[in-house]
Amino acid sequence: MATAKTAPRAAKTATEAFETFTATSQETVRENIDRGIAAFSEASSFGKQNMEAWLASATAAQKGFEALSARAVAFQKAALENHVAVAKSLMTSKSVQEFTEKQNDYAKTSFEAYVAELTTVSDLVQGVAKETLQPINERVNAVGQLIQTAGR
Repeated sequence: MATAKTAPRAAKTATEAFETFTATSQETVRENIDRGIAAFSEASSFGKQNMEAWLASATAAQKGFEALSARAVAFQKAALENHVAVAKSLMTSKSVQEFTEKQNDYAKTSFEAYVAELTTVSDLVQGVAKETLQPINERVNAVGQLIQTAGR
């Protein structure tokens, strides 16, 4: 008779334990799914920010190359015009000494113009490099911070 009374109690206890286990399992699964969705959303956002950084970098590089190209074309045009003017001037020389002086002056001013242009272009290239790499560096720093945060 004792078994007849304890069987329903045991069944009730087992049912309660199963329900508790099931409820806890469902809650844990829900929490893990929510965390997974949040992590996926964060990863998606992070990826979007990375893509935006690459696009910003490519845009800066394109603008820099356009500026460098325009600068090179302008310098070549000015140099060609200067060459033509000097050639005409050399042809009007009245003596070998005058011709040599004009040629030396031209060589000196051409070299100075070339060095000045080279310095300007060097500064321009340095600025383009900084602008191009800035968005990428920011994302690398963000990855570093993410790794440090995840390690804690």
